[in-house]
Amino acid sequence: MKVLAIIMVTLVSVFAQAQYRYGYQAYGARQGKWALPPNNLHLKDNPTRAANITEEKFNQIVDDAMKYWIPIAKAKGVELVASKDWKDSTVNAYANQSGKTWTVAMFGGLARRPEVTEDGFALVVCHELGHHFGGYSFYGKAEWASAEGESDFFATNVCAKVIWGMESQRNMAFRGLRNVPPTVKTACDTVWNGNTNAQGWCVRAAAAGSSLANLLAALGGDPAPKFETPDATVVKKTNTAHPRAQCRLDTYFSGALCTKKWDMNVIPAKGFPQGQDTAGAELEAMKYSCFQKEGFKVGVRPNCWFKSLN
Repeated sequence: MKVLAIIMVTLVSVFAQAQYRYGYQAYGARQGKWALPPNNLHLKDNPTRAANITEEKFNQIVDDAMKYWIPIAKAKGVELVASKDWKDSTVNAYANQSGKTWTVAMFGGLARRPEVTEDGFALVVCHELGHHFGGYSFYGKAEWASAEGESDFFATNVCAKVIWGMESQRNMAFRGLRNVPPTVKTACDTVWNGNTNAQGWCVRAAAAGSSLANLLAALGGDPAPKFETPDATVVKKTNTAHPRAQCRLDTYFSGALCTKKWDMNVIPAKGFPQGQDTAGAELEAMKYSCFQKEGFKVGVRPNCWFKSLN
């Protein structure tokens, strides 16, 4: 009986650790598309420790991004709301749709991570907005949410351009940084030739993506991703789940290099009659962003998660 009791205590302990290890799954009632894979980083959160982001800045960053899409959502007959919980230690964020209410939920645990800069945190808000507004590629034929890689692409291809596009002085400051990787500076200067604000913004978006990629690497035990070593994986089918850290960095950077004009009033291929996961849906999405089929060499969705149907 004593041995049995020890076994039972051990099993209970292992189960408890498993629950903690999956972090946000303790919030079982919360349904949505999460920015990061399951993790136990909430166990390391210390709300009293100085962080890159204050509670005031946390709220401001969320509000500053949301304000651009709230009227767009209203025009579609839905209410876009932000759920901001600074005290919650969850190292994640999620998007959810319930009826006519579309939600973006952000947590203090994510903002307090040492890898996360203010711009990196803004990019997570953009990622969650991407689940709502990014369009093709989707999680499935009739799913409401854009895939994880698509949401990353939207974050820099669309959202960051909108929220930072007019901040010319700050954008230019990023362009002048001495530690900008040559790969980033060369690509940004070439693609946005003649537009110094866009060149600076492009470097800024790359830096924000690097911040998040470093967090993802810490989460998965991977080496820190680098712009010089893109993921060489070529998927046979579009991966709708969370790509690895290097692949996600590649996606953030590619989004910053896409020069095609986006229509903010359109969710590309959403509700496409033949299905949101079809070649026709992809052709519809080509109207609004860069694809290899059209001859784009940069600014396209990376092959490490995306497989074209055309």
